[in-house]
Amino acid sequence: MLRLPTIILQLLLLLLAGYNAITALWGWRDRPAAPIGPRRRDLRVVVPAHNEERVIAGLLGDVARVDYPEERIDLWVLADRCTDRTAETASGMGAHVAARGDGEPGKGAALAWYLEGHPLGADEVLVLFDADNRLPPDVLGRIADEIDDGHEVVQCYLDVANPDGSLLTEASALSYWAGNRMVQLARSNLGWSADLGGTGMALTAAALDEIGGFGRSLTEDQELGARLVLAGNRVEWLHDVRVRDEKPETIGVAVSQRARWMAGKRVAARKHFVPLLRQATPESLDLALRLVQPGRSFVALISASMTVLAWATRSRWLLPWELWGVATAVQVLEPIPFLARDGVEPKRLVRYPLLVVLAALWVPIRILSQRVTGWYHTPHSGDDGSGRGPEAGPTPSPPRTPGA
Repeated sequence: MLRLPTIILQLLLLLLAGYNAITALWGWRDRPAAPIGPRRRDLRVVVPAHNEERVIAGLLGDVARVDYPEERIDLWVLADRCTDRTAETASGMGAHVAARGDGEPGKGAALAWYLEGHPLGADEVLVLFDADNRLPPDVLGRIADEIDDGHEVVQCYLDVANPDGSLLTEASALSYWAGNRMVQLARSNLGWSADLGGTGMALTAAALDEIGGFGRSLTEDQELGARLVLAGNRVEWLHDVRVRDEKPETIGVAVSQRARWMAGKRVAARKHFVPLLRQATPESLDLALRLVQPGRSFVALISASMTVLAWATRSRWLLPWELWGVATAVQVLEPIPFLARDGVEPKRLVRYPLLVVLAALWVPIRILSQRVTGWYHTPHSGDDGSGRGPEAGPTPSPPRTPGA
């Protein structure tokens, strides 16, 4: 009696792996950049920051060096319940400071508070960066071009500032690099909504107003992305504009950060899964699936485990090991050409098996996420792994190839 549901569960897992592998193919083609516009958009650049005096100078220095008219940039640092010199550092570097001394913790809550007191003008674009970000000089110009081209919400490529910090950060970097092309760019090329990343993103005042502003979720970006899709809007992915941020170098910090992400994702799924299914568009169905599916590296690890188990036992309860072997091979090997396509160095490609580290952490993260009830602030050192520290120069974006 139990054999049939067991087989069905295995088939569903294989279908999920196959769906992810097929949709990833749309990420092979580069996305044409919007034409260079007049670049006269008024941009409200907001940096939520909680005790970030160690890193915020680097970000603000990058903003000061961007290739965009200074008079069109309104720079704010949201000093959220800070007990260090974040506010003083930001003010000394020319940013407006909005200081919140109490209230519900979390970026979404802080942004909702800030916008209540400092609402956007009708023609303003809200641009969000995290305090530990490093920016390319063309970031604001490219965002303005895409908004002028008709996109209401855009998300820049999120890169890793410290891939050499530890084996864990290198695994994170490989995961981000593969996912940026195989998930984010693929969705953009399919005409679907990419995911918001919480930073390196921009929204018009109209788009934000239409969905009722920021919520107070543990993952305000996923909550925002679901509400945008339900409102008929979409997030455009800028694959050629790279915003770097620092990833955790120790397992304890990484697990705590990802547990908060997973808890917030679970809340977003409970709230929006059924409405997304009811909307019944390819884009909404895809987002609904992504809200409930486990991590892709974890799915690949399960497939590999099933291959070994089916081969060793030849159990009638398991699908043939050859089928599991093919599924595993596709999931493990498919990202490699995509990583090479984006210029990832061969020395890193040979360390691609490091992704098993992230896969193995999925279970403890899942367990810990059940106990997450509040915001977790990820500490930042300001070191990019090269020893240069927070004063290192801005990251360049890849060369722009019109119509690529």
